[in-house]
Amino acid sequence: MSEDSGWSGLDEVDQKVIAILNKNARTPSKEIAAELRNSGVDVSDRTIRKRIERLEKSGIIKGYKAVLSGVSATEGFEALFLKLKIARSLNTQAEAIRDFANTFPNYLFVATLDGDWNMLIVMRLDGTEKNPTSKIVEKFSDQISDYRISNIQMKDVNRLNMSLVLLS
Repeated sequence: MSEDSGWSGLDEVDQKVIAILNKNARTPSKEIAAELRNSGVDVSDRTIRKRIERLEKSGIIKGYKAVLSGVSATEGFEALFLKLKIARSLNTQAEAIRDFANTFPNYLFVATLDGDWNMLIVMRLDGTEKNPTSKIVEKFSDQISDYRISNIQMKDVNRLNMSLVLLS
């Protein structure tokens, strides 16, 4: 099932379940069922559990993450742009870099890019560690042909939209 067909195949109940979980991923199925019954949809908590399980298995719900307010005392972030050396295993290289970046506590996200750069990695600057992305450059220097590290500021992030990115 492709991603598009999965999303377009959602009925109204699935959409409501996702909306409730998007507000609070820890909402028990019993509460979700009660909220849906209050809005006129007759479902049991067992039905909700089965629907959530199906949404997880189909890949529409890929996981649950904590969305923290005031993630950082600073609004500073570091962006690392990477250009990888041409190799047959470009995807394998990118996966290894992503997996390594994911081990850092201040890791936010990795994106693969088309164009001049192959990857973008964003990390929060927490004041205790200078240039956290430089460790990635050091570890994978033999696979990187070029890189740029830029300090960036992100303000007024729409947390609802960002949580939808995490679900997709």
